Amino acid sequence: MTKLEQKQALETILFVANKTLSPKQLTEMIGDCDTKEIRELVAELNLSYEKTGRVFRIDSVADGLQMHTLPEHRKWVKSLETVKTIKLSPAVMETLAIVAYKQPLTRAGIEFIRGVDSSHTIRRLMQQKLVRIVGREMLPGRPGLYGTTKHFLEVFGLTNLKHLPALSELDMNKPAEENQLELPLESEAE
Repeated sequence: MTKLEQKQALETILFVANKTLSPKQLTEMIGDCDTKEIRELVAELNLSYEKTGRVFRIDSVADGLQMHTLPEHRKWVKSLETVKTIKLSPAVMETLAIVAYKQPLTRAGIEFIRGVDSSHTIRRLMQQKLVRIVGREMLPGRPGLYGTTKHFLEVFGLTNLKHLPALSELDMNKPAEENQLELPLESEAE
């Protein structure tokens, strides 16, 4: 397989994929190349996209690769209304932020920080596949330890948790309405 054919195969796979794919998965699909070559092909494709003024790039997300529209062109995608969205209330976002920054922690730990019962918000986050039980605490009743999921990284466009913004960078003075966030809802097929 020539390098051009490898690029075409990689571009085709990432264009139609509805989730992130790891370099290892891509090497298995394409064959005839290794993960280092995949990363080189991605760099070459992105350079080509930039030179030709394309509105998309291949990004590293959650230990994988995915094709994304550049932020300044997302308004055109929204007009298609092909993506269902969910709204996360300020209480759910607060719980998600606590889990993201303090994980792993128990429901009691979350409730200690928030000062209110969080069972409903945790259940909502688990339904949206943003949070999961990552282990069990060695206490009576073996309470679950909550952590974020790979889907959380994908939704927020992070390669790993180290890329979360520092707490000092966040604007805590925004009204609750401005902090409300719409996220893509997973399709029923997945």
